[in-house]
Amino acid sequence: MGTRALLERGAWNIAHAGHDLDTTFQRLDELLRPHVPYAIASWSTHDPATALFTSCTMTGIEKNPEGEAALFRCEFTAGEPASYRSLIGRRHPAAILSEVTGGDLDLASRYRTIFRPVGFTDELRAVLWSGDTAWGSATLLRFYGRFSAEDVETVGLIARHAADGIRLALLRGAAARPEAVAEPPGIFAVDPTGRVTAVTSPAEHWLELGRAELITAVTAAAAAIRAQPDWAGASSRLLLGDHAVLAIHAAAMSRDSDTVAVIVERARPAEVSAMIVDAYGLTRRQRDVLGQLLLGRSMTQLAHALGISEHTAQDHRKAIYRRTGVGSRSELAGRLQFEQYDPRVWSDVPPSPYGGFLE
Repeated sequence: MGTRALLERGAWNIAHAGHDLDTTFQRLDELLRPHVPYAIASWSTHDPATALFTSCTMTGIEKNPEGEAALFRCEFTAGEPASYRSLIGRRHPAAILSEVTGGDLDLASRYRTIFRPVGFTDELRAVLWSGDTAWGSATLLRFYGRFSAEDVETVGLIARHAADGIRLALLRGAAARPEAVAEPPGIFAVDPTGRVTAVTSPAEHWLELGRAELITAVTAAAAAIRAQPDWAGASSRLLLGDHAVLAIHAAAMSRDSDTVAVIVERARPAEVSAMIVDAYGLTRRQRDVLGQLLLGRSMTQLAHALGISEHTAQDHRKAIYRRTGVGSRSELAGRLQFEQYDPRVWSDVPPSPYGGFLE
C-alpha cells in the first residue's frame, strides 16, 4: 500500500473507531509523524459557529495552560500572519509560517515571543475541514529546517478524515450528555444480520419520529460502511413528514464485534451558544451576525447570508461592538476567547457539535 493510501485509510479508520477526542488526536499524531517530521503538535477543536478554540491536545510536550494562553494572545493580535481566524475566513487549508512571512518569521508575534526563544525553526498550520465547516486544526512545530509544500500535501491527506473524526467524537459526547443539548443525537447499533437496537434514550425518540423509514436508512448506512467504507452512502439524510431533516452517520465499527454504531441527529447548523448571548445580552439577529463576523465573512457576504441589507448589517455590528466593549473583529474574537471560552477549555468542559460547550 502506497503512502497516500496508507495515510487516507489509516485516518479514516481512526475517525470511525469510536475514540474520544483526545485518543483520536493521539492516534492521528502517531499516524502522521513518520511521514512529516515535527517535534511538537497542537491538535485543537474549533467551535463550528465561531471558529474559536474549544479544546487542545498536545503531543511531544506536556499540556501547559500558561503557554497556550500566551499563544492565544498572539493568535488574536491584529495582523498576526496566518492566524486561524484568517485561514478559516479565507477558507485556506494550510499555511507554512516561513512562506507567509517571506522567510522573516519574526513578523509573527508568536514566533518572536514564544517559538524562537526555545529554538523552533518553522510552523505548519492545517485547518481540518469537513465540507464547509472547520472542526479543528493541527499546528506542527519543527526544531530543524523548514516545512515544505510536500509536507502540506501529506497533512492534507488526513485532514478531512480528522475533521470527520472530531465531529463524530463530539456527537458521541453530546449523546452521552443528553441533558446538555436540545434534541440530542441518538446512537443505534446494527448487528451483521441488520437488526437495529436503540443504544441511547434519544435514539428511542428519533425512532418514534422516523419509524420504518429511519430503520431502513440506519440499516442502509451500516451496510454501506461495511461494504465500502469510503462511500458517501455511509452518511445520509432523511426527510420526515414535518419537514424536519435527520442526519445519519455510520460512525464506528466496534473493536470487539461486527456491530456498526450509527448516530442519528436532527440536521441543523451550529450557532453561537447561549453562553455568549446571555453574557452580553445579544438579540437573536445580533447572535446571527456575531457568528458570521467571527467566521470571517465580509459585510457583503454576511448581509447576503442573513438576507439583510449591508446598512443593517453594519448597524448590528456596531451594536455588538458596543455590547462587548471592543472596536474590531480581532478584539471581539480575543475577548470572547479569553472571557468565555478559555475558562471552559482549561476546565475541560466538553465542546458541543452544535456550538459552544456541553454544560
